[in-house]
Amino acid sequence: MDNDSKKALFATLKEVWHKMDSNFDYYAKSMGINFPAVLILQLLLDATETYTQKDICEKLGLPKQLVFSIIKPFWEQGYVELKEAKDRRNKDVFLTDKGKEYALSILQPLEDAEAAAWANFSDEDFITFVRIMDKYVEAFGNALKKQ
Repeated sequence: MDNDSKKALFATLKEVWHKMDSNFDYYAKSMGINFPAVLILQLLLDATETYTQKDICEKLGLPKQLVFSIIKPFWEQGYVELKEAKDRRNKDVFLTDKGKEYALSILQPLEDAEAAAWANFSDEDFITFVRIMDKYVEAFGNALKKQ
C-alpha cells in the first residue's frame, strides 16, 4: 500500500474513532453525566478487585482532579462509599447498593445498544474485530512508549 493510501486510511480511522467518542459522549450527556463518569461506573460495577481513586486514574487514564470531581458527587448522593486504603493516603472506592442500581440504570441501555449494533455482524466478524483492535491498541501503545 502506498503512503497516500495509508494516510487516507489513517484519516478515516481517526474520523471513525471521533464518531465513536461522540456517540459515547452523546449517550452520557443524555443520561445527565459525562463520559468519564460512565467509565468510572463501568469500572466499579465490573470490579473484581478494590480500586482507589489513584487506581481509577491509572486504569482509565484520567486526571486525578477529574476523578475526584466525579467521585465526590457520587459519594454525596450515596452511590459510592470511600474506605481508608492500606496506604492511608488513598481511599478505596466501592459502589453502594444504591450506586449499583444507578450504574445499571446508566450502563444497561448502553450495553443493549452495543448488543443491537453487534447484531448486524456475524460472530466471526465480531471476533475478528476484537482481535484486530486488541492487536492495534497493543502495537500503538508500544510505539508510543518508544517515542
